[in-house]
Amino acid sequence: MHKIKKENKYEKILLCNGDSWTQGDSPAQTLNWKATKTLDWYSIVPGFGQNIPHNEKVLYKFYDSPVWPKGLGEKLGFETWNAGRLGTSNDNIFRTTINSISYLESLGKKNIFVVVGLTSILRYETWNVDEKNMWECVKIAPDEFLSEDHHGNTYSDNLIYKTIINIINFQNFCKNKNIPYLIFSAFDDMDEDLKTSALFKYIDLKNIYNNNFKGHFKEYIENKFNTTWEKEPYFRTGHSTDISHIEWGKELYRYIRKNKEKFECK
Repeated sequence: MHKIKKENKYEKILLCNGDSWTQGDSPAQTLNWKATKTLDWYSIVPGFGQNIPHNEKVLYKFYDSPVWPKGLGEKLGFETWNAGRLGTSNDNIFRTTINSISYLESLGKKNIFVVVGLTSILRYETWNVDEKNMWECVKIAPDEFLSEDHHGNTYSDNLIYKTIINIINFQNFCKNKNIPYLIFSAFDDMDEDLKTSALFKYIDLKNIYNNNFKGHFKEYIENKFNTTWEKEPYFRTGHSTDISHIEWGKELYRYIRKNKEKFECK
């Protein structure tokens, strides 16, 4: 990473995105409906990058929690923006990450470094025309994963294809704009599923954590503390607690520093 000039300690920008394992989730994190922005270096992206208004109660309800974007940004010494939104899909994560980059650039922000935590492959985004006229996340059940559409393709085939295309498109976007990035999988071990596709070979694994798509955040905490994601105090209702977020932020910092040549702006 480039050294930060003392006269401008927020020379670089960290943008993080993901689902509840990035934004936070109650009761794994403590809700604070009265929370407001109190730090000059840590912000929530308006609308979570969705171009949809959200009041400040929703935006800042986990602002006081030590989620990993906050911990990582503090250790890096970067101005940090969190676009994570609970319950979202990988479709939405990549779309809102690009929207968030556009938003930051409109503010004159440069030297953006992006860290994306992927969610379950069993979620996908669709357009709801009848009721809300807005994007929504659909979650399919595991027994639907192998059911076929009218073309004979399984949900598995379609979701794997969409996930890989999203990854490739995002990587090309970052490459074209010279934006360094790191992608990890929060909890879903999708490595073997993605490898079943002939398109997997087009993914650049260099900026993927450990060069694979295991359930990185979850597995790191499970291995480090010899626990499972059903057990306190590291997990609560299937979500990472503050303790785990702090540890994952430290691990990401270690990984980024160890592999700093991968994340340099050229």
